[in-house]
Amino acid sequence: MTTYRRAPLERNHLRVFLSGSIDGISLTAASGWRQRAKQTLHAAGMDVYDPTAIMSDDGSYRPTPNEVFTNDRWNLARSDVVLVNLSLPETIRSRDAPFFTIGEMFLAHQAGLPIIAFGGCFDGRPGFEAIVTRSVADLDEALTYIITAYGPKGAQSANDRAHPD
Repeated sequence: MTTYRRAPLERNHLRVFLSGSIDGISLTAASGWRQRAKQTLHAAGMDVYDPTAIMSDDGSYRPTPNEVFTNDRWNLARSDVVLVNLSLPETIRSRDAPFFTIGEMFLAHQAGLPIIAFGGCFDGRPGFEAIVTRSVADLDEALTYIITAYGPKGAQSANDRAHPD
């Protein structure tokens, strides 16, 4: 009998959805940047949704495409900001294109969520520029931006500007 690891639903503060390639790369590669982001965002008082958390290290459990899409929609509806890793090689085979990542970006945009992307592989493309809130060079810059703009202090500053005494 297969046992599944369940991604815990953490909802105490602002929630960041971690989007990026999973298909065609190792679980270590897919989850490494997410673990780093999770630690930094948790330290700043934010919660995260990490889609790799339900996957098994030995590869015995990989969600079906329908599970991925259903879980993406469900978790995007419960998130406040989307952090997207677009660190991709200059040329990739179409089979390795981050199809779900691109879909997550459009779903997030349709829901009105801020999308913070790093990696820049789509910089300058009109469709990308139209839906991404902020595009930065690397993960550290993206995390700094999210914490500053949407973290407790950033949210408080925005609230103060919107409702001065």
